[in-house]
Amino acid sequence: MTDESMAIQIRTLHAEAAAAVEQRQSLADEARSALIDALQSGLICRPGCEDALATWGLEPLPERWTVSAEAQLSHTRSHTDLHEAREQARFGVPDELRHLQPAVAVYPEHVIDVTPVPSESDQPGPQQYRITVQVRLQTWATATRETDAHETARAIVESRLPALADADITVTGLTWQAPGGLDDVPRGDVDARPADGPAEWTGLADDLHTATATRDAAVQALADLRRSIRTRAIRALIDDEFGGIYQHMAERVEGFLVDLGLDRLPRAHQVTVTADLTLPAGPGTVQDACDAARDVIRAATSGSPDETRPWTAYGWALPEYATVDQDGWRMPCRYEYEMRLRGHATADEATATAEALVRAAMARALPDFDHHLITVTASVESVGVDLYLNPDLD
Repeated sequence: MTDESMAIQIRTLHAEAAAAVEQRQSLADEARSALIDALQSGLICRPGCEDALATWGLEPLPERWTVSAEAQLSHTRSHTDLHEAREQARFGVPDELRHLQPAVAVYPEHVIDVTPVPSESDQPGPQQYRITVQVRLQTWATATRETDAHETARAIVESRLPALADADITVTGLTWQAPGGLDDVPRGDVDARPADGPAEWTGLADDLHTATATRDAAVQALADLRRSIRTRAIRALIDDEFGGIYQHMAERVEGFLVDLGLDRLPRAHQVTVTADLTLPAGPGTVQDACDAARDVIRAATSGSPDETRPWTAYGWALPEYATVDQDGWRMPCRYEYEMRLRGHATADEATATAEALVRAAMARALPDFDHHLITVTASVESVGVDLYLNPDLD
């Protein structure tokens, strides 16, 4: 391989890796946004949303953080005397602080100093006082991490300081406390994208081996996220995390997946198959014949689907139609099979497959009995998302 052709191949690998990284980030953002929309619409619960985000390795839900700081507040105000100045400083703050947006609450803790401001006039009346009070500031920030909430709160408060200074109000000695988080983020106050935006990809390499490995890792990361999203969504459906009618919830889950560019959920025809047959039931009374037939019937019944018998089958004897001849009783029996079949475009295809499955099952289950299979009829009851999904395979 020439140096020029190798350089072209490396550039191609770089482009493929960058495209995979971009697609993964886009998928992550869209999945997170869709989950948050579902949470705010009441379709999913907060623990389920948090678990899905953690499973997919995405940014957690934002929280509403309360962030506090200790500070010294100084301002100048007119009062009739020193006592009034101290009393009002203990329980009140300047009106300018109450009108700040976003809101910053200010709670006086104790008075540090009250000093009269010298007046150039000897006229009686209110006196100006320079008041310094120890206060606790409190503001609120929506963020996914404590550090982000802390920085947002600092920015909110510090952006207000120049306007306060214009009103002769100063805030000094800010000492920030650890934020406290709340779960009840108001609806509409949640940013679906991570606070710090998508991570910058810097996985370039100048040799073919490393560039190939980088491309493969990026492609695999995209595939892993797709698989993880699909698996978790199907798990939520089969574990009934939503509540409600299965098909309705399945359509919502399928819409979620399709909107993210993932495949639809497997669909299946629900088919009921009825098989009528007669079994040799031996001599004795009709009750003896009925009991003998029931023992044989058990071989072809199935209480729950599995890989070898993907159906539920029940059978019973019909003694009122039994006949007897020189060889003993012939007992009519009926089986009903309930199955869900995938991969059939039409109901006719599904019923034909179901009939063939039942005939084969009968032949396997009753090989040693001279049974006479009279009729096998199948009908499609419904078609929709398969009831029996496997999160790891579907």
